[in-house]
Amino acid sequence: MTVQGGVPLTGSWSRTRVELPGRGELKGDDDSIDRRSVTPNHLSLLRIPLLAGRYLADTDTATSEPIVVINQAAARKYWPDRDAMGQHIKINNKDRVVVGIVGDIRHLGPESPVRQEAYIPLAQDPSTGVALLIRTREAPLKVLPAVKTAIWSVNREQRLSGDIFTLEDHMDRLIAQRRFNMALLVLFGALGLLIAAVGIYGVMAYIVAQRTSEIGVRMALGATAGNVVGMVLKRATLLIVAGLAIGGAGAWYLSSSVKTFLFEIEPNDVRVFVSALIVLATAGLLASAVPARRASAVDPLIALRHE
Repeated sequence: MTVQGGVPLTGSWSRTRVELPGRGELKGDDDSIDRRSVTPNHLSLLRIPLLAGRYLADTDTATSEPIVVINQAAARKYWPDRDAMGQHIKINNKDRVVVGIVGDIRHLGPESPVRQEAYIPLAQDPSTGVALLIRTREAPLKVLPAVKTAIWSVNREQRLSGDIFTLEDHMDRLIAQRRFNMALLVLFGALGLLIAAVGIYGVMAYIVAQRTSEIGVRMALGATAGNVVGMVLKRATLLIVAGLAIGGAGAWYLSSSVKTFLFEIEPNDVRVFVSALIVLATAGLLASAVPARRASAVDPLIALRHE
């Protein structure tokens, strides 16, 4: 399968002006579309989902009706209030009919926004230079000699230039730095959570030690171990709630400062804050459970002589 206009995720593109019949001159970002001239099996090989219509076919030749398959972003941008199927669009001054709509992919890289794209049959938009994409069942580099042999059996003078890589390896290189940064942040976050849990444990252990006599009196008057555990955890819960309220308000106020580190998520996303509060509250209660369990095991006689 061959493609002209860039391999996915490589950041390469071929951008073309576009016109829509009866819509007048398009302005700004709307007046261009990323054009990919591809062979018929390009979209299915990359497993780009078909949302409407059909994929390109072998019957889409140089002498057949000019057609195009667009992505969902293009359909939303150019026909927001109607069905894009069957609509006409002029690309490179040639009128084409939309015969299919496919899902969006990030051609320009994993952190680049999705753009409007048009997939045109290579037979209707020939090019002197193309990229060859292959899906294999075994290690890709093992089949490379066979691929070269097959190409040269057709044209011995065909030059094969450019990088040879798998999309998986290319993706790994693209996100290596981001992955390292995220690993460090996760590590620091885990250490922070551990330090917070140890701090809560220390505070609750101190509170239990200070109230040892009170606990002894309560148990001598009939308080059960469950009552003592509940009393300690209730105090811990009040402290945790107060801490989370203050910390959550501060984090919400300062959330905009971390926006550059985030991808496809808002810094004040409610789901993230709720998840963080649940994790912190759980860690705090678990850290408080040990002092609470110790308090329930206090011998009333020893506790009364504590002072």
